[in-house]
Amino acid sequence: MSGATIPYHLRQNKAIDRNLFIELLARVGRVRNISEYEYIGFGGPFMEDHKALHASLRMCKMHTIERDANTSARQQFNYAAKFITPHNKESGEFFREHNFGEKGTVVWLDYTSAEDLNEQLNEFHSVVAMLDAYDVAKITLNASVVGLGKFPEFSETKKAGERLKVLQARIPNYIPAGLTEKDLLSKTYPATLQRCVQNCLSALSVRLCGLYFHPLSSFWYADGQPMLTITGIVFKAADDPSVADFITRSRFEDWPFANLKWAAPTPISVPALSAKERMKLDECLPIDPSAVADPAAHLKAHLGFSPCDDQAELANYARYYRAYPHFSRVIL
Repeated sequence: MSGATIPYHLRQNKAIDRNLFIELLARVGRVRNISEYEYIGFGGPFMEDHKALHASLRMCKMHTIERDANTSARQQFNYAAKFITPHNKESGEFFREHNFGEKGTVVWLDYTSAEDLNEQLNEFHSVVAMLDAYDVAKITLNASVVGLGKFPEFSETKKAGERLKVLQARIPNYIPAGLTEKDLLSKTYPATLQRCVQNCLSALSVRLCGLYFHPLSSFWYADGQPMLTITGIVFKAADDPSVADFITRSRFEDWPFANLKWAAPTPISVPALSAKERMKLDECLPIDPSAVADPAAHLKAHLGFSPCDDQAELANYARYYRAYPHFSRVIL
């Protein structure tokens, strides 16, 4: 399935990731005027990311990159906002020609294909290298181990070993040292893929005169296929005093969703809830962790039943309820 056919506007885990991205940018906005930043993203046919960033952060200089002519036409039909400049071209061509603004840039490279991982990491590396201090870069990657091969004839351990070989061949420059079959299981691959991204960005300091990418958040979720998403901010060097100043002034250390030290990505997985179920659950939120040891059991008792089989998803609702999207039927 291509990015042009995925209904991102109806996927709740993706929507939570988008809403947390807006929260993250709002914290950047405590230090810089985020409304004056330009935004560059892929958009898809509905450009939900562009709409959300404009509505929440008043960003008014935007670019959407779309290589498919038909999808580009759909974008203009669905949301022909005057502050969005459409570009019907390959992303590599766009970035070779683009002159980045002086007031700041936010770039989101939202990839869907697992087979093109090496090209995607190379492009992300190149784009981050073009950015300036306080610019924000985000990447989304396919984190499904099946994208490395199905191997139906093998056991799970043997499949993982074969997938490790595929990954080593696919990204020879960014593969972490010491990987084993355990790192190529479905539950561990998002963290392994994050290490590949970290290796990709660590090369900046060697090749590009000290540019430093400081991570701010990382999540993985599945609205169909598992996806990994990492966001960070650019500085001139790791020991630049402005790094510590930025973290202090933005209060990222107080943000419960921050990942400032390349810790394992946080899962986003919440149950599908009716409006009535949400209203009932929201009666006892937020939960005081010092008073409630088991959030899932607490919410289940309050609701009177469990709305999902996986109790971790119910506990996650207590964590993400503020970013949970609202879907409703509208008669036009």
